[in-house]
Amino acid sequence: MPVSSTHPTGHEKQSARTRAQLIEAAIGMIGAVGYDYASTRALAKAANTPLSSIPYHFGGKVELYLAAAETIADQAHNRFEDALRVLETDTPPDNAARLEQALINLLDVMLDDAEPQSWTPFVARCAQNNDAAFAAIHEKAIGPMLDRLTLAACEVADPVPGDETLRLRLCAIVMAILGFWVLRGVMQRTMGWTEIRLGGVAQIEKMIRDLCRSGFLTADFLHKPSGTPC
Repeated sequence: MPVSSTHPTGHEKQSARTRAQLIEAAIGMIGAVGYDYASTRALAKAANTPLSSIPYHFGGKVELYLAAAETIADQAHNRFEDALRVLETDTPPDNAARLEQALINLLDVMLDDAEPQSWTPFVARCAQNNDAAFAAIHEKAIGPMLDRLTLAACEVADPVPGDETLRLRLCAIVMAILGFWVLRGVMQRTMGWTEIRLGGVAQIEKMIRDLCRSGFLTADFLHKPSGTPC
């Protein structure tokens, strides 16, 4: 009886490469021209694959678009998990300091250029359209990240359960951090920077820390009873 192998065959390796090429092409082209203007023929050509490879591997352009979003969502989820892991530790020793450090870690993720530049316009278009692709990214990555940060903020601010003010203010901070990635050009032109230097990163980090320590996330909840679960 032949022994089964867990090693991928040559066909499986080629299939995985083709899928990766199509996803990379979809992210780049849809980010550049939009979903409606990215034809399947153009996507296949950009991926250097036959046109038939799209229906074979994905079913159609919609499914390829969603697979591209899932690829970004998976990577973002892992990166956000790493950034927020500090919330599960005892260092720094208090809740407010851990929340502050988690937001700084999130900022570092946005500024370190680990992801391809083509991801930025793709995510921006998805978010602007608020379509199924962005729903996938939000459900797997952004939503859980915001939920975890909100729970951490509840431990600091002690609001009543489901308080929308706290979630909205935390969302505003996170959106500002994400904006340093999606709208980096606005900041660079405003500040006259050709790139975000180490000194610039330090200034942005200080701004986030100052905002966390200003009472922005806690001031409106000081009159509420402490110890209320979020």
